[in-house]
Amino acid sequence: NTNTNTSVSGNTAPDFSQYTNFIFTLTGNVTLTDPGDEVAGQSGIFVFIQDGTGSRTLSHAADQYFTAGGTAITLSTAANSIDVVPYFVQADGKIHLGAAQLAFADA
Repeated sequence: NTNTNTSVSGNTAPDFSQYTNFIFTLTGNVTLTDPGDEVAGQSGIFVFIQDGTGSRTLSHAADQYFTAGGTAITLSTAANSIDVVPYFVQADGKIHLGAAQLAFADA
């Protein structure tokens, strides 16, 4: 199941109980917060689309989401840029974010 949200900004808790994939159009800076309903073994993708303004940033709750090397994910900032970030749930409260695939062309 895919959650498509065309206006995402501020603190955002993805609903992992209903969706595995998320397509978020960023209309402001976004912080991924604790979904509270993740299940070990769940995986999927986040698709982040910059709105017509662009320059939106992504951050995440440091005690819930983890990245390789502990580095922050930097999204493309051009207006209408499309980036894909995979995720895997190791356990409740341990969501691993994969490397961002940046600047997909809009099909």
